[in-house]
Amino acid sequence: MPEYKKFDRSGGSAPRRQSLLDEIKELDARLLSIVSRRNYLMGKAASKRKQKGLPLGDPDMERRIFETWTAEAGSKKFDLKTARRVFDQLNNLAYAGVAKPENRKLSTYVLSPPQKPVNVNFDGPGSLFQSKLWIALSAAAGAEAQMGPLCVNDEITELIKAFNQSGAHISWDGETIESRAGDGIDFEEKLVFAGDNPMTMYLAIAFGLKTVGKFKIAGGPILKQYDSRPLAEILSPLGARLNTLDLQSHGLPARLECGGRMASSIEISEDTPAEFVAALALAAWTYPQGLTIKFAEGWHGMYLLQEVVEVLGICGIKAKLNNTECSVPATKEISVPEQPVIALEPELCAALLAIPAFSGGQVTINGDWPKNVVAEDALKTLKSGGVDIEISKGSITATKGETATEAFFDFGNANGLFPIGLALAVNSRSECKISNIADAVMFEQGIELLERLGIRYERGDDELTVIPGRLKWDEAWSAPSPFFGIALGLMAWIRPGIAIENPGDLTELWPRYWTLYNSLPEVDGLKDPEIRKKDESTTRRRIKID
Repeated sequence: MPEYKKFDRSGGSAPRRQSLLDEIKELDARLLSIVSRRNYLMGKAASKRKQKGLPLGDPDMERRIFETWTAEAGSKKFDLKTARRVFDQLNNLAYAGVAKPENRKLSTYVLSPPQKPVNVNFDGPGSLFQSKLWIALSAAAGAEAQMGPLCVNDEITELIKAFNQSGAHISWDGETIESRAGDGIDFEEKLVFAGDNPMTMYLAIAFGLKTVGKFKIAGGPILKQYDSRPLAEILSPLGARLNTLDLQSHGLPARLECGGRMASSIEISEDTPAEFVAALALAAWTYPQGLTIKFAEGWHGMYLLQEVVEVLGICGIKAKLNNTECSVPATKEISVPEQPVIALEPELCAALLAIPAFSGGQVTINGDWPKNVVAEDALKTLKSGGVDIEISKGSITATKGETATEAFFDFGNANGLFPIGLALAVNSRSECKISNIADAVMFEQGIELLERLGIRYERGDDELTVIPGRLKWDEAWSAPSPFFGIALGLMAWIRPGIAIENPGDLTELWPRYWTLYNSLPEVDGLKDPEIRKKDESTTRRRIKID
């Protein structure tokens, strides 16, 4: 009989079977990678709850996750009680990193900016709120439009994806967003993923009300914990109902059922989310009778409606706004400009304009400075901290000015700038008073930062007196918000070597932040890092010879 070779013609040996030890090690490596990803996601949700002063763990969220373990335990031959212990340990592992970030062995980022006056000029990031308005309008109208430069972060990309799931044709490239012509949007029988930003959910609901039918909205960890009950009072007169799919939760996932008689007028209360009211006003031109929204004089969300009415007016919709109501007529004709002008993001740009107070020199941001109460209060904060501002057509420039002997900070509507105000107060080298601190959680985070820096202070119920002194810094800190991270970057001019544990959180707010910071002191336009192309003719190759 002819002899047949058992293996390949080259006479190579049979592949060795993986040993039991090697197979287990390979599985454990994959398991650790999955656990690491799980820790990140659970920790992200826990961090948001910590910022709001809530417990790290959400029992409802954990219960729904463990349902998967219960369903799989039988088929995978796991003892359910043992599986529960493993599940709890995994959760504790994720929460430990949030409760005591100093225990996490993460690589830290040391901040040591050049001790030279800066000379900075770049195109600033566009307003997040205005960007969302124009993206939603472009999608609803099926219009061709191009927008940029924008602050294209997770909030913006999640909004784009949500509207694309309903039929829009929107894409992004760097800081530019493009909407292509189409038939508009249709949410009926769709599943829309709203991510973790409530405004995405509000816009999906607002534009989904126009059509008889139903659709589902899902979300990330934050929106799964959202309390949708304040929305029910508004949706009912608009002929709609938002049914949460988990009977023990008031968050997402939920199903929006539309088709009842839509009222032409509604009244809102102080409990109604201001951004939801803004989303309804933006979408009201698609409703059969339009919509009139009534509110009490001095309502806190008035400035958002002002921006909505201005945007609608540019598109040819004659919306009206006075001290107690906003009226938007129904229309089928809307003209979205091919290149909408989007003003600068006020709080973010104000934080960047604070740089000269620490470094000297000047920072010029190209773009239109917005005309709203947040922008006005942001400028007041900068001026209180010794920053001189010059606004011209198409740009705003900041230089170092004189700091008042007794500086006083009241952030007003720009309350997100509290960490920047703290940095400016420390930099003033004189006693500073900060009043009307609205966010209790942010207040406590600011106290923690001052104590880490060794700065003396006196506190009241909603006010703080900062008594500057010599800064100290021992260990890296996990900044509880991007603006606290920016504040650390500013104070690094006073105390080089300050270290931050979570620099990536700043890029979640603005992806170009570290490109700017690491390019100082001279910046003339923000350019993406060049990608070196491989020359195929010189690429070295490894050739295996049997």
